[in-house]
Amino acid sequence: MKKLDDIQQLIWERSAQVELPSPPDKEEVWMRLSQHLDISNMNTDMSQDQQRLAPPTQGFWSGFKPRLTYAVALGLALVFALPIAYDTLTTETFVTKATDFQTVQLPDGSTITLNAGSQIKYKKDFNTDHRSLTLSGEAYFNVQKGNTPFTVNTNHGQVTVLGTSFNVRAREDGFEVGVNEGIVKVSNNAKSVILHKGQMIDVDSQFDEKNLQNVSYGNYPDWMHEKLVCDQTPLSEVCDEIERTFGISFKFANPSLSDITVTGVIDAQDLNTVLSTISLLTQHEFKFDGDTCTIF
Repeated sequence: MKKLDDIQQLIWERSAQVELPSPPDKEEVWMRLSQHLDISNMNTDMSQDQQRLAPPTQGFWSGFKPRLTYAVALGLALVFALPIAYDTLTTETFVTKATDFQTVQLPDGSTITLNAGSQIKYKKDFNTDHRSLTLSGEAYFNVQKGNTPFTVNTNHGQVTVLGTSFNVRAREDGFEVGVNEGIVKVSNNAKSVILHKGQMIDVDSQFDEKNLQNVSYGNYPDWMHEKLVCDQTPLSEVCDEIERTFGISFKFANPSLSDITVTGVIDAQDLNTVLSTISLLTQHEFKFDGDTCTIF
């Protein structure tokens, strides 16, 4: 055996003096290792559970938010729809389109003839404690006498009567009231004026006695007798009335043609007759393309 040098001999002697721990029990080591693995697996499962729980929570809110938005939208729709539904259930409405005329008998026995492109609305309790309605367009009224005033509301003003026959025109281009029988009061927020039989008023916004006129022709209003009565009437206004009556449209080859004035009585029973008469009165020709009539 090879002789150890001094350093190796020293290491050998010192290591012999060291007490080494006894080897661990194998079953104890395996139990501790199993516990460690169980703890590790539990932490992993908890982490995965948290990850699994987070998306469902987000998914819940992501699914709930559209439902909430839908509920809010539904609530707003109901807020707007309920007044409309209430108005529909409590209101009678009659509408005429282009080329359409309609006669309506009211609960009090009064009759209304609607010109083309017009509308009336009144509450279903009409003739209980009121006789009030709203007009947009033009209509002829034959009102029965009653204890309650008969009121026609328009965007331009209010017409009040007890029993009479009169015409109301309330369109965007103007306001007209003409009386055939009885007495009518026409008023707005500022003024009022009284019209008697044979009188009419044609104003845009102000009511004043100086605006009163006498009905200058028989068989007023003209549309009730299938006529167009023109007295220095701009051609554009005449064409508007023809459009409503016959369901056509007009174009002007030159915009200045719309300012031409027309005077005369036009038979409005037939479109060809109307256009031929206007062509004669204006000295301008018409050309049809489908439902559009161009004035040259």
